[in-house]
Amino acid sequence: METLYSQTLFASRYFHPYIERFRPASTVDGVALIFFILVTFGYLTRGQLWEKPDPHYALYFERPQQLDGGFSTTQPSRNIAQRLEEGNYQAVIFWGSQSGTSERFAEAIARECLAHFGLLALVADASDYDAETISLIPKAKFAIFILSTYGEGDPSDNTAGLWEWIKTVKEKNLRLDSLRYIALGLGNSNYKHYNRVVDVVADAFDVAGATPLIPRRKADDAQGGTEEDFLAWKDGMFDLFKMMGYEEQSADYRATMDVTFSVSAAISEENQFGILSHYQQSSTCSAIVPLVVKNSRELFTAGERNCVHMELDLANHPSIHYKTGDHVGVWPVNPEDEIDRLLDALGLQERRCETVIITPSKENTRFKIPSPTTLETVFRHYLEICAPVPRKVLVDLAQFAPDAASKAMVMEIGRDRQRYAQLISNTHITLARLLQIVSPLESWISLPLSFVLECLRPMQPRYYSISSSSVISPRKVAVTALVVNKTAAGPPESIIYGLTSNYILSAGRIPSNSAHRIPRYQHINIAESAGSNKVLAHIRKSKFKLPITCSTPLILVSAGTGLAPFRAFIAERAKLHVVGKPTGRILLFFGCRDAESDFIYKGEIEKAKEGLGDMLEIFTAFSRAGKQKVYVQDRVAEHSGRVLEVLEAGANFYVCGKASMAREVDMRIEEAAKLSKGLSDQEVKAWIDGLKKRGKWKVEVWG
Repeated sequence: METLYSQTLFASRYFHPYIERFRPASTVDGVALIFFILVTFGYLTRGQLWEKPDPHYALYFERPQQLDGGFSTTQPSRNIAQRLEEGNYQAVIFWGSQSGTSERFAEAIARECLAHFGLLALVADASDYDAETISLIPKAKFAIFILSTYGEGDPSDNTAGLWEWIKTVKEKNLRLDSLRYIALGLGNSNYKHYNRVVDVVADAFDVAGATPLIPRRKADDAQGGTEEDFLAWKDGMFDLFKMMGYEEQSADYRATMDVTFSVSAAISEENQFGILSHYQQSSTCSAIVPLVVKNSRELFTAGERNCVHMELDLANHPSIHYKTGDHVGVWPVNPEDEIDRLLDALGLQERRCETVIITPSKENTRFKIPSPTTLETVFRHYLEICAPVPRKVLVDLAQFAPDAASKAMVMEIGRDRQRYAQLISNTHITLARLLQIVSPLESWISLPLSFVLECLRPMQPRYYSISSSSVISPRKVAVTALVVNKTAAGPPESIIYGLTSNYILSAGRIPSNSAHRIPRYQHINIAESAGSNKVLAHIRKSKFKLPITCSTPLILVSAGTGLAPFRAFIAERAKLHVVGKPTGRILLFFGCRDAESDFIYKGEIEKAKEGLGDMLEIFTAFSRAGKQKVYVQDRVAEHSGRVLEVLEAGANFYVCGKASMAREVDMRIEEAAKLSKGLSDQEVKAWIDGLKKRGKWKVEVWG
């Protein structure tokens, strides 16, 4: 109170001369003066007479897990050698993945290393550590690299730091004499630069003095052989461990998570409706958001196939933008029939709507399933329950078989590579279908739910080249999707439905042209727009871009839905031409089965031709229109002189479609360049590589 009295006395003395000088001349002035004095008094007494601070205020900001010896909230070290030492790990498994396969393999290897040999290995996202600290890993430990190659020999996004460091290792002749390593590459031999990433990394390590513990191995997905190549590589690595002195032990199943049902845990809206909370927004990818489906239509005019044009509305998401040439990642949901089949096989149909709580068995384990959520949400949104079951899963599954006959059957198929290959070629073997084939009358009630969640792959997005121009349609993203359905050999005959393409067909409410019944999907409906659904999606940046200068000529080569980004390119150039911008010449090469039924966006291309006139030249190839099959690469070879002429004039060259087509196009251009320019094989390769390095030759391919 003494302090308060002294402050009040000080105020009165301080303001007294001013009060005397400005003595109120009226009642209004008097009220104003009193108000001023009260405000001043209130300011000086804040925290003493009123709004006293809570002595326990700081506790609101304490994390309860820090109390009583809980874990520290300090950021983990980015020094991999330090992390290995702190965690007493004997090895690190680096993964570099664009689609999640390398990550899945890395996690599987870590589990099996511990179960079979007691070897503790750290699973490491390559982007979580500073690549230069790899050189600090002591010789007593070793590193395993599982690295994917995608596109035209490109590393995955999360290995950008490793890729740059490898360049430094080569340029500065750095030494890595203490590094012992094992390397597996994942790639597709249909691509020109098959498994380039693992070759570049391993070559750099070898030159720098690192020791490869076993020869590098490459998995080839061209014929779907990635899983078998992985198993063969793993067997060789485990043989190495035995020679290194690790004693193999019986591998009983050890769960990496605890899964329990609860009736009281609250479920967030995101977890209930499948917003993928584990997904990390990055500099190349936007957040996942639900986008309203607009203006869906069928692009094929005849036949039993569907090709869907769908527009996704960005209006409710002002922070998300795209540029012409970018990709949209569509997150599908699993069909209801397959969800029911799996719940039936596990004997969990009655518990589908119960809340599931998933808890890691050890610290720093990351799961791509939210918790809490419901079991049907897990199977609908978060796991690839429609994917084929890897052979390794069959061997592990046998211990939980409901009877001796089922166990013997599963073990026999799992250990016999030829029989397994025959089974999956004849029948679409998902986990649910496998369980029902092996034990058609009895559910697998003894199969731990944790095992199911571990063995199924996490759901991954399917990427589509955006077929709209951000200049013309900045708030709507167009998707062009061919609906893919394959028939397994049988018997019995089995249809393998393309998961995402059929999901898009269903979301767009477009009738199927197929004679077979399409799967049923649950959609996010919107009340404010009758007949519309929402699709979970995100935008991914691409390097498949138009040149900055619109006067630069373009050569566009595509087949089928590879036309999608070129629809956007041509529409944007046509718009710029209409407003008076100088636009460069465009050569469009397009191939499909038939001119009448499969020529997607035919009307739009013809309209653009009317507007651009001679600035747009169109060369088409139809593989089933006549007796002789003609492909787009044949048209490129036929008009190679024109192509080379426009290239010499500074054109940008683009190819979009299947990898096999792109490789054929490369060969035809190389042959033409050798003949017309008189170049050797090495000179032609150097010429094309130069175009690619300068961004003048861009390829976007798949399969």
